[in-house]
Amino acid sequence: MAQDIKRIGIIGGGAAGLFAACLFKKFSGDGNLEVTILEKNDIPGKKLILTGHGRCNITNRKYASDLKTGYHEAENFIYPALKEFGPEDTISFIENDIGLKTKEEDNNRIFPVCDSAVKVRDSLVSYISDSVKTACNAKVLDIRKTDVFEVNTADTKYRFDCVILSCGGSSFQHTGSTGDSYKLAGKTGHTVVTPRAALAPIKADEASLGFIKDISGVSVTSKVSLYCSDKKTASVEGEILFADFGLTGPAVMEISREVPVSISDCNAYLELDLIPSMTDEQFDQDFQKQIADHADTKITTLLARYIPVSVAGAVAAKAGITGLYAQGFTKDNRRKLIKETKHLRVGIGRELSIDKAYVTRGGVSLKEVDRKTMQSRLVPGLYILGEALDIDGISGGYNLQACMSEAYLAVKDILEL
Repeated sequence: MAQDIKRIGIIGGGAAGLFAACLFKKFSGDGNLEVTILEKNDIPGKKLILTGHGRCNITNRKYASDLKTGYHEAENFIYPALKEFGPEDTISFIENDIGLKTKEEDNNRIFPVCDSAVKVRDSLVSYISDSVKTACNAKVLDIRKTDVFEVNTADTKYRFDCVILSCGGSSFQHTGSTGDSYKLAGKTGHTVVTPRAALAPIKADEASLGFIKDISGVSVTSKVSLYCSDKKTASVEGEILFADFGLTGPAVMEISREVPVSISDCNAYLELDLIPSMTDEQFDQDFQKQIADHADTKITTLLARYIPVSVAGAVAAKAGITGLYAQGFTKDNRRKLIKETKHLRVGIGRELSIDKAYVTRGGVSLKEVDRKTMQSRLVPGLYILGEALDIDGISGGYNLQACMSEAYLAVKDILEL
């Protein structure tokens, strides 16, 4: 009978919303369930097709205990979800239910063999096409809880027994992530931690751009430290990429979440250690051996044994030692070289743009959500997923896995599995 049907509304057809819809189909069996996705764009998954640089980094094949450390302050909150539905479960679902084979690449990253985020999105949409209603161009304007949830778009009023709020954060706004989750959560009485950029490139100031532009397109392993008011506030080691605007790459993107909202208030800047495998003293001693053994060799040639040739040339120029040879290379010259190689300062040119960020730091306070079910502690029947929450993971499949794990907990609770 109609009154026995449980009506589920999913606000937002991004990664978290699509995953939830797929899991409803997988686990609902013959139950009386009516699932409706309300998507503001003309097609679901616009941001999903950009993930993994268009290849879709689905997950990261690590144990939950290791994976959780990639979610910063939210690691304890996300841990139950990762244990319940982890990377192996995601891989199995993508391969066996969705029908896309996967492959593992460096750093445990899992991609579809087809290397196409569009194919992943289309396959998810196809999987739910016969069991889930999808209303596109349906931006939700209001949500209220009476005996049921009343959800209004410009054209239609919906009534749902349960609602999943999963309409993204505030990053990559051209994909539709314009902070709708936070507005709707606020209407239901939730606290929203101020959204800010995470996994974002960092623009260099004018004083640093000349040096950086000369080596644009070159990547190197580096330790990246953030300084505010001359105090180190964060440090990350990994690959960085010099670009014509400043810095990007995994290590820079990861540390970006720590950059203050107002950089001028604390004179924020980055310090690069281009040879992180050695201390200053170890590098100095090793370099002195190189000097002693190769007296007729240019300093830039010797430096290129530690870092890429182009970077060695740029560092030497910045240190004022271009053209010098090993023979006669003084202690003062070495001091300058160590400073620019191990303590290379890059000024931050402006506040980070949340629209250029891959994910959003901030969102609905985790104190107001049950980490075992993803249900709101304030509004029974409301479940909050994905970037709507104050959770952001590092790059490498972490953020999509969080969406999948959270979606599973919500679906499990709603279906009373």
